[in-house]
Amino acid sequence: MKYFKVEQNPHAPVNIIVTAISDEHQHGKGWIYRHSFDSFEHAEKVAEAASNFAGIDFIPTESNGYFEVVEAPKVNDPVSYAFNGDAYPCGYIKSISKTMKKITTTEGKEFYRKRNTGTWLMHKTWSLVDGHHHEQNPHF
Repeated sequence: MKYFKVEQNPHAPVNIIVTAISDEHQHGKGWIYRHSFDSFEHAEKVAEAASNFAGIDFIPTESNGYFEVVEAPKVNDPVSYAFNGDAYPCGYIKSISKTMKKITTTEGKEFYRKRNTGTWLMHKTWSLVDGHHHEQNPHF
């Protein structure tokens, strides 16, 4: 989970500027995180401001009425596919559609984004996960 320090700026294109980003829990004036967003549009504004601040892409996500801003997947990121405790490497991200709806790996596997969530699925079952993992659920 990311924490963003934001300030209102009437001269910025989205009226919000991000002045800091942290992976650590932050308290204090101006710090917001996933439970701070009251709409998808609010998350969109923070994602755009965070992208401008950090020089990397952030995207807004929505799942079950909760909004979040996450770092977008990037071409050449190592990835795996996973389901129910099993995970298998599937190369690197080869391409990402302009709309972020489709991700293709170097092994030819295609993942499709589920609505505006931060989840990409292959065959509506296998989730795209960051990093190379080869694990099997020991309960089977």
